[in-house]
Amino acid sequence: MTLSIFGARTNHILSVAVPVPLRQSFDFLVPIELSQQSIEPMVGARVKVPFGSRKLVGVILEVKSESDFPEEKLKPALEVLDAQSLFDAPLWESLQWISRYYLAPIGEVIDAALPVALRQAANLMPSSKKTWSLTEQGRSRPVDELNRAPLQLALIKRFMQQRFLSADDFKDTASGWRQAITALVKKGWVEEIEAEPYLPTRELLAQIDGQASSLTLTSQQSEAVDSIREAINRDQFSSLLLHGVTGSGKTEVYFSTMESVLQKGQQILLLVPEIGLTPQLVERVERRFSQAVVQMHSALNDTERHHAWWHAREGNAKIVIGTRSSVFSSFADLGLIIVDEEHDGSFKQQDGVRYQARDVAIYRAKQADVPIVLGSATPSLESYMNADSGRYQLLRLSERATKVNLPKIELIDLNMQPTNDGLSPAMLEAIKATLANDKQVMLFLNRRGYAPVLYCKDCKQAAKCHRCDSNLTLHRRVNRMRCHHCGYEGQIKLKCDSCHSTEMVDVGEGTQRVEDAIALRFPEHALLRIDRDSTSRKGELAQVLEQARSGAADILVGTQLITKGHDFPNVGMVGILEADQGLYSTDFRASEALFQQILQVSGRAGRRDELGRVFIQTRFPEHPFFDRVTQHDFIGFAKDLMQERQAASFPPFGFFALLRAESPHQAQALQFLRKARHEMQPQDGVRIMDAVPAPMERRAGKFRAQLLICANQRSALNNTLAQWLHLIAVDKDAKKLANSVRWSLDVDPLDHY
Repeated sequence: MTLSIFGARTNHILSVAVPVPLRQSFDFLVPIELSQQSIEPMVGARVKVPFGSRKLVGVILEVKSESDFPEEKLKPALEVLDAQSLFDAPLWESLQWISRYYLAPIGEVIDAALPVALRQAANLMPSSKKTWSLTEQGRSRPVDELNRAPLQLALIKRFMQQRFLSADDFKDTASGWRQAITALVKKGWVEEIEAEPYLPTRELLAQIDGQASSLTLTSQQSEAVDSIREAINRDQFSSLLLHGVTGSGKTEVYFSTMESVLQKGQQILLLVPEIGLTPQLVERVERRFSQAVVQMHSALNDTERHHAWWHAREGNAKIVIGTRSSVFSSFADLGLIIVDEEHDGSFKQQDGVRYQARDVAIYRAKQADVPIVLGSATPSLESYMNADSGRYQLLRLSERATKVNLPKIELIDLNMQPTNDGLSPAMLEAIKATLANDKQVMLFLNRRGYAPVLYCKDCKQAAKCHRCDSNLTLHRRVNRMRCHHCGYEGQIKLKCDSCHSTEMVDVGEGTQRVEDAIALRFPEHALLRIDRDSTSRKGELAQVLEQARSGAADILVGTQLITKGHDFPNVGMVGILEADQGLYSTDFRASEALFQQILQVSGRAGRRDELGRVFIQTRFPEHPFFDRVTQHDFIGFAKDLMQERQAASFPPFGFFALLRAESPHQAQALQFLRKARHEMQPQDGVRIMDAVPAPMERRAGKFRAQLLICANQRSALNNTLAQWLHLIAVDKDAKKLANSVRWSLDVDPLDHY
């Protein structure tokens, strides 16, 4: 769908959004070559323009006859790259809204919505690419025939795991892979396909169709499906919050409603919070529907991203599954948006254009006039309040699909039980009993590494990062100290930096230390650690998650990577080793995030045939927070929290923006923010706090400070900030000070760190 064609010859000036951090567009003359042709430039098309000493690829915002600048001073654009808009109309309007709502430069917003290849002036339509796939003969022949050809055998095993493979997939393979592929083609085991990658062929779709039939829905699932289908059949926008306890079958509700959209020939956008969830979900979707599916996430290379974007735009891909950036996909005929685990903080972009993908998805659904389903066992307070007030339609799944009760949650009082390597005697006994019952154990600790502190016994000082106000984390496996904030890495300190004592001891527990402790106590049981360190290479996370699901490991030790929507059928017990973080944090969202995290990881236990058990180690067992946790009472917790937030005028009852600044000089960031506070002219209901150092003042060698702006009305907040942004764009002194620091504006900040 194109946006606008301007046929009048008088329209010879292009207003262009350029990918620079300036909140304005730039005017250029239509290229002379184009002005003499019958094809006119279009809004939403790319154009190459001169910008200082550079040549940049921008996007046309408007074609007009007049400019605010003298025409003789305008430079001609170098080349219009497209004869049509790159964006569907709802997406185009959504990009304009993102720029207005988040007060972000329009050029950077549009640039973020394009695959890297298109930002670099590649052809709109990607070229075809050679791929290979197993034939039926290759799938049926015994692999032991290749015992004397180890490389061919390795390739066949890779084909068993991934349907299509291209040259990019063999970069980490031995140099002779091309000869091995050729040999397999000659044998008839592998076929060469000249086609777009990551779009299954019709033959393949016919093979997988029907391999996974739909499940029998529970009465609650059926009611939810009927409600969503009614919204789909109305062909109009509506927001629905699917609040289902862990294991209640939210995914099956998604699938049943997706069938209705696909029957209408429309497309679906399914947003997930983590890349690790994507391969598992794609496989389930492909087995359920005979439709082409593409993935959109940061693990794709530039070519893969371009192909996926193209297939979605052309309507070839009926289902797009991706992380937050996939909300920028262009569609031929969008019919439904689903946001799974809508509460997850991963949907908030933390640098560049700081958008919230869930909120962008809601606005986009409104522009496209299609329903959007937000799903979670622990919804964000913003979404729950909207549902509670009737703004969203609330759909509840209060029972597990398997009819098994939610796991029993028990507290272990650490004031009464000492811990060794983070494990109390009660926790160890529970692990032993679970393993004896042939069930998996999952231990959750949201801290990777071996120990978070290396401590001097003599002067009581901890080993600090020289670039951050943070402790270095000990990683014993690689004998290194790492900063998890700036990425610094160095050798383990054998002497104290302060007193030069050699009496250095490690304090506290990370996942590596717990892994070692468990391996020592339960040597006969297979152990699997799942964190960023153990899954750093491409594809490793999907592999270890599959190991966990298959039951290959008896004990799983992990960080938040194991909490998000995974289905481990044999997990009988979950142990939460450090649950007190967030109870007394200065961040007002900390208790909400902690509650969501605990209930999410607790929900991994007992999802099939037996009641699961959850053990939480805490030093504050009498805290009212745990009364709600042990009862799985999200609704009660949410109502308590809403009362607190409303009394304090905190979100979602008030509106926040955070102006951050950083500089190599300690006083400079604060000076900029204090000047900004003085220059801002707050509208009624807007309060501007004092500029203060950030909770972690020094990070990566820069000193950081922040300024919080609060308001009762969003319009007043945005108008106040827009006025200040205009001032620093036109006032020389204000602009000079702004250019002396690195600063950012975060509307609706998720954290204040």
